[in-house]
Parts: sequence; C-alpha cells; structure tokens
Amino acid sequence: MPPADRNADKQRETESTFTGLDSLHSMNNTAAVNALEATKHKHTFKHAMGIWLHPFTRFHQIPVASRVWVYLAVMTVYCVLVEWVAGRNFNSRVMKEAGAAAFSSAVLGLLLVFRTNTAYDRWWEGRKLWGQLVNDSRNLCLKIYHLQGLPTIEKVRLGELVITFAYSLKHHLRNTKPSRRLPGLQDLPTDKNVNIPVFVANKMFDIVYEWQNKEKIDGFARLQLDYHMRAFMDILGACERIKNSPLALSYRAFMRQGIAINLIALPWYVLPEFELLWSLPLILIGAYFLIGLELIAEDIEEPFGKDGDDLPLDTICNTIQNTVSDILPLKDSLEYTTSLKALRVDPLKESP
Repeated sequence: MPPADRNADKQRETESTFTGLDSLHSMNNTAAVNALEATKHKHTFKHAMGIWLHPFTRFHQIPVASRVWVYLAVMTVYCVLVEWVAGRNFNSRVMKEAGAAAFSSAVLGLLLVFRTNTAYDRWWEGRKLWGQLVNDSRNLCLKIYHLQGLPTIEKVRLGELVITFAYSLKHHLRNTKPSRRLPGLQDLPTDKNVNIPVFVANKMFDIVYEWQNKEKIDGFARLQLDYHMRAFMDILGACERIKNSPLALSYRAFMRQGIAINLIALPWYVLPEFELLWSLPLILIGAYFLIGLELIAEDIEEPFGKDGDDLPLDTICNTIQNTVSDILPLKDSLEYTTSLKALRVDPLKESP
C-alpha cells in the first residue's frame, strides 16, 4: 500500500476514534447536566419551603392524622367543659399553684421518645430482614441460572418457589392465607395448620438435594445454594420473633396511663391562667404531639401489617417477583397474589 494511502487510513481511524470519544463525552455531559439540574432543584427556594409546608398542607395524607383528629375533638369538648366548671364552681387559685406540675409533660415526652425509638428499631429491623430476603433471592437465582447441566424447566421450578416463599412469608406475618395459585402450594395440607413458608422452603431443599442425588450438581454447588436457602429460614425466624414479641404489656399500659392522666389534668392548671381562646390551642398542641407519638409507636412496633406506616411488603414481594423473572424465564401470566401492587406515594415529597 502506498505511504499516502496508509496515512489516509490512519487519519480516518484517528477521526473515527475521536468521534467515538466525542459521543461518549457527549453522553457523559448529558448525564452530568441532568444530575446538576436535579441537584439545583434540591437547593431551590420552592423545594426548601416545600419541605416545611408539605407536612401542613398535606396533613390529611399522613397515615396517623385521621386517628389523631378524633382525640383532639374529644380534648376540645373536655376543655370547654373544664372552662365552664372552673368559671362557675371552682377556686382557680388552687390550680394556679399546680402549674409547677407542668414539668411532668417534659418527663412524659422523654419517655415517649424512648417508646418511639424502641418501636422504630423493630420497624427498621423488619425492613433490613426483607432487604436481606431480596438480596438472597437474587443471589440464589443468579447461581441457579449459571448452573451447567440443569434443564431450564428445573431452574424455573425453583425460581417460582423463591417467589412463592416471599408471598407466603408476607401472608404468614399478616395471618392471612395466600392464593392456592401460588406455585408449590397445590398439595398444601388442608386438615391441619401448616407453616407455609417452612413448607415452601422444604420443597426448595427437596429440589436441590434431588439434583445432587441425581448427580446433576455436585456437593460444592449444593453448598453454594444451601447458604441462601438457610438464610430464608433465618429471615423467617427473625420476622416471627418481631411479630410474636411485642413490647411489655406493663410498659405500654403505664405509658398510656401517664398520657391520659396528664391530658386530664392539663386543662385544670392551664385554663385558670389564660382565657379559653388562648389556652385551648396550647392544650391541643401538647395533646397532638403526646397522642401522635403514642399512635405512631403503636403502628410501627408491628411493622408487617397493612397500615400506611407499616412496611410495604406488597411492593417488596413484587420487586422479588420482577427480579427473579428477569433472571429466570418464568411465565409472565403466572399469578402470585391478588394484593394491590401500587407503589406508595410519599405525601411529603415534591410530587405526591
């Protein structure tokens, strides 16, 4: 090839190389611009104000709000009754001295903080356990996918049981029954109570040991799968511990007695000091936080229910189903649950 032609080819290769780098650089610039725009949005005045305004403008969308309103309405009626009694037949000087007892509200508030933190620890532990279930489901299916010598139908059979385990665990923690359309539950005994997640896990172990006995996999591969299936049982046991071990009854009763007594006494030593128009908002604000914190703690200490503050188990199960379906060729028409799978909307975000 003449030197001139070789130089022309090198020039074209160089131009082509630079063109590719420019395209990649352009893509990176686009991603950087999008990230920069998102960062700028977080620092806008509108976003900054929305963080503080949304808890008030979207108050009705907060799960515990509908329950707090009932208690506040009762407290308002009680305050009006106290005002009427204190203004006619009561010596207000007695309760003026009792105003020093207001420190009891602060002590009660500290106890409520401890109560809420204890309940949140239970909620967060449950979330970590379900996050571990997602990770172990993915890892197990990825290892199954890469096993050589196994028919695809065998891999799919175990993948379906992984999804079934997630949905059966959700129903087990909620004391509900899953649909019998769930793969692996067609032979579920009906004449006795069965721990369905254990029933499903037992089938998973049967399949894996059957593969080893038929020499479709060796002992080392079985141990690799066994690690994740044992993790399923560990997650089940930890979730059952949270569900079956509520906070001590005496502690919960003591907290509620303290809140009730404090709210009953509060109007008697506040109303004589101020007019009803000024004292009522102060009383309701205090009642709102005391009652609200107790109701929040009551909700999140049992994290596996269906309330707004409970864990989104339907969404997590749907995530496991989608992930396993992406790894293994499962049937798209297979129905695992009749529960709604709509994602929850955070009312405190910019776009509810």
